[in-house]
Amino acid sequence: MTIPLQIKELLEIEAYRRTIKMLDHAYDVDLANACTPVEREKAQYRHYWETLLYYEQIAEIKTRRLIRKAERLNLSIGPADSDSPMWRRSSQLNSWILTTVGCSEVQKIIRKEYKDRRARDTTWAGVIIGPLTRLASVWLVERG
Repeated sequence: MTIPLQIKELLEIEAYRRTIKMLDHAYDVDLANACTPVEREKAQYRHYWETLLYYEQIAEIKTRRLIRKAERLNLSIGPADSDSPMWRRSSQLNSWILTTVGCSEVQKIIRKEYKDRRARDTTWAGVIIGPLTRLASVWLVERG
């Protein structure tokens, strides 16, 4: 039995979030036990880099999901490069991830496309249903 991709991604994200929560708890204990500011700073540094990996994996999954949705709608998204404010290079995974600005921009483009398609479909429905309704009413009037 295969798991659909969306469900698999949701399960992965949830697992990463649980791991982050577990790491947060473990490092809270380490920070409480740290006696000197140097030990405290080391613990914070290790905590940052360990959790960064999981945060970037979550961001990569969300990026892939948005890109797939945009490609399904035949929308073009700017190429991933260092000059673009939409993309950033992942320090842990060595891949391109959408920034917060990039995610919101892609979501806005996707929403606009859905809205345009809905408006187009509604217009065509009116063009088809309107004359059919009039034809049915004339037929019913003639029928008596």
